[in-house]
Amino acid sequence: MGIKILAFMITLVLNAAAVVVILATMILAMNGYSERDAGWGLIAFIVLAAAMSILAGIGAAASVTLLVRRQYTGIIAVLISIAVFTVLGVVSEIVCSLVGIGVAEFVRVKH
Repeated sequence: MGIKILAFMITLVLNAAAVVVILATMILAMNGYSERDAGWGLIAFIVLAAAMSILAGIGAAASVTLLVRRQYTGIIAVLISIAVFTVLGVVSEIVCSLVGIGVAEFVRVKH
């Protein structure tokens, strides 16, 4: 149980750090938008990125269980799970930032 929690927490922290970096980059990318339009995109990104970070953590915890059942040691299973689900989480968070920018553009054009 302890290694699942460890994998979840480390993956969540690493993904949260990536969210902060992506958010800073996203704010720079949306420099020309008004505050009202950009706010919707930022809210969409934060909600989606938080969900992706939590899902990546849950996936890491679940994969630790699977790897331990397949005779991997606990530390190797944790390291593999953290690496795989951190990369998947960061990629999904980059997609979330593009969705957030798309939401801001949609609000800018339609309202």
